[in-house]
Amino acid sequence: MASTLVCTMLLSRGAEAVYAWEDGDGAVGYVLIDAEEEIARPCTRQGRALGDTVLRKHVGNVEEPDPDPVKRRSFLVAASVIFQEWQRQGRLPQRISRTYW
Repeated sequence: MASTLVCTMLLSRGAEAVYAWEDGDGAVGYVLIDAEEEIARPCTRQGRALGDTVLRKHVGNVEEPDPDPVKRRSFLVAASVIFQEWQRQGRLPQRISRTYW
């Protein structure tokens, strides 16, 4: 059974970008990427950080993870996909789509 993930940049301001993500099961969320600090944080649609959760691009583990394992995993997967594509393209991507088998 395949699963999909789509991440779309909603807004960009300076070194920050807000991405909406949606998986194949209909779960949705938002990730704030700070390109200067090279971190990702869960956020609102407007880019306001939610909680203290942080993923650092070059460290790879989540600091102050959400206690809910589903939310924690969804954030980690979405942020990782954005970081991978950023590394591949050399810039923050506008849209990313992945299918997992």
